[in-house]
Amino acid sequence: MDSSSSNSNNPKPSGASGKKRIAVLRLSALGDCINAFGFIGGLKRAHPKFKISWIIDERFAPLFFNHDKDELVPLYPVNLKKDGFKALFKLKKELKHKHFDLLFNLQTSLKASLTSTCISADHKYGYDSLRSREGQRLFTDIKVPSPKDPHVLAGFLAFAKAAGFGDIEPYWDFELQDNEIDYAKSYFDRDRIFLIAPASAKMQKNWTVDGYTALARHAMEHGFTVGLLGGNGKIESALCQAIEQNLKGKCVNLCGRTSLRELLAVVSVGSLLLSPDSGTMHLASALHTPVIGLFAVHDEKRVGPWNYPDLCVSVYQELAHQELGDKPIPWRYRVHTENAMEHISVAAVKAKFDYAVNTYLAPAKA
Repeated sequence: MDSSSSNSNNPKPSGASGKKRIAVLRLSALGDCINAFGFIGGLKRAHPKFKISWIIDERFAPLFFNHDKDELVPLYPVNLKKDGFKALFKLKKELKHKHFDLLFNLQTSLKASLTSTCISADHKYGYDSLRSREGQRLFTDIKVPSPKDPHVLAGFLAFAKAAGFGDIEPYWDFELQDNEIDYAKSYFDRDRIFLIAPASAKMQKNWTVDGYTALARHAMEHGFTVGLLGGNGKIESALCQAIEQNLKGKCVNLCGRTSLRELLAVVSVGSLLLSPDSGTMHLASALHTPVIGLFAVHDEKRVGPWNYPDLCVSVYQELAHQELGDKPIPWRYRVHTENAMEHISVAAVKAKFDYAVNTYLAPAKA
């Protein structure tokens, strides 16, 4: 824990009876935004009178609109990648007449810290020295003590506690409509649906085509229909196409065919999902669709599916200890072993699949 979090120079948290206007700053990535939405939902649920706004990367904002195109939480999308500093000038203009009691800066990047300068707030909360980086501490006046739980979302929830709002339980409500769910179901010919989202944002975090194919076949043998998920990127398209070819077309390949909102609906009707560290993995967890997360590069205890930590298959600890020897593993440590994900065995993932089916799914009808 950072000793600066108890520094007498820090303003004292106001408590739930005081501050009500809150800005949450989390720009990216998709998985982190999904967890931030759970944090915001939990905060709103515990304190319905709070007025919460969210500054988010424009690329991920569409996921947080309902079927009627209304914002699920007031959003201020920015596109720093496309517009650079112009995006900050635009945001500052948008927020010119808006003042917040608190800013929760949930992102440690320099771009997030620069974005925070556009937001007027009485107090700006950021991470303590354990989780802070890229100079974020220079842009905040209250340092949030890191919780014992290493998970990124646990770090978000600590902001509410530091502000005097108590222990918050994350809550996700995407306001899915029956017609959206029915449309998602129409892709599949049976109720038991095994979804594979094979691609992460970074290629080194992806498992193998042979591995995904083996699990798809294993699922089919257990009465599941298989669906493949992904966006329009070359890597995910190639992965899904290769798996589909190995399965001789006996699957539903939705890669590149769904919007973020449609992806949401498809994941919600899935019985079980398999994915490396990805936004889709976090989406499944948020929707309470059991998800098997595959990890080798990053610590599953830090970035795994919040609601399904027992479904992770990980070789991270083993590989990290091989690289570091007797040294303690830093909170943000990344494994550098080449082809790290290939250390995950098909047998281990099959065993986790069987465990998930027996633990979370109703027996198949005869």
